[in-house]
Amino acid sequence: MNGVIYVFMALAFCRDEVTWLCRHSEHVTKVKNSEEFTDSHLAELLFLMEKLRSLLRKYQNSIQRYFVQYLSRFDALVLSDIIQDLTVCPEEESVIMSSFVSSLSSLTIKQVEEKEKFDFTGLRLDWFRLQAYTSVLKAPLQLRENHDIAKVMNLIVFHTKMLDSVEELLVETSDLSIFCFYVRLMEKLFTSTMEEPSMLRYAIAFPLLCASFSNAVNPLCPEEYPHLRGGALGICGAFLEEMSRQATTCILDASAEQCKLSEQLLPKHCAATISKARNKRARKAASKKGEPERDKPGAESHRKDRSLVTK
Repeated sequence: MNGVIYVFMALAFCRDEVTWLCRHSEHVTKVKNSEEFTDSHLAELLFLMEKLRSLLRKYQNSIQRYFVQYLSRFDALVLSDIIQDLTVCPEEESVIMSSFVSSLSSLTIKQVEEKEKFDFTGLRLDWFRLQAYTSVLKAPLQLRENHDIAKVMNLIVFHTKMLDSVEELLVETSDLSIFCFYVRLMEKLFTSTMEEPSMLRYAIAFPLLCASFSNAVNPLCPEEYPHLRGGALGICGAFLEEMSRQATTCILDASAEQCKLSEQLLPKHCAATISKARNKRARKAASKKGEPERDKPGAESHRKDRSLVTK
């Protein structure tokens, strides 16, 4: 469970790759090779990113259970030992660090079971305040001389975010709202995905991607939200309509093929087979020369060459 940081790292790397593609594919110069700015498997990457996000949301309760125990039974003890080993610790800084230890030690797994809402904003703000106190010139307690405090507190900050800010971390590491400014590119990628049979299974990633457009809203400009919402709903609707149209076409084609196969089993189609069998038994030549060989029902299921059907 402590490897959850690697999930966020993977999301951040994927986000950077997609962002780079968005910003460069619209301005490809003649000198550069245009193939370097296209990715036929981008839909799969977007789908897997959405899968990771959904898994983090699904198992958020398990993540909280783990990090509540980690903070109270390990981080608090390590921080307490570091504080006791300090040779110089002014009163104000001592009060802040002692509050860290008491806040972390009071955490229990029962709070997770009762679905109590966590809020460590104050603790993280106190850590910023402590950094300011210990970074000024001639401060009694210098942070640059006490690396262990910085290391442990940065870990504690991340662990507390696993309790109260998972959604914010997901936005910070995997937000793809940049696509709201590259709608034409997004439509182009969707079209290429629908034309690639192996990527059709990941096409749902594009409608899901429209949900991230709301993250582009700035708190200073809340009036932009209706426009972004309208644009996201319009694009999402267009994607879903195209997917449903193609799915309908596939279902109709499959149904027509099944009707054709079923029709071949009708009694009226067995007359030629019976006649051929009787003529063969009587050792008579066929009445019609050059008559094409008729395939028997089920012949379409026989695989003649694996390379023809396996890509």
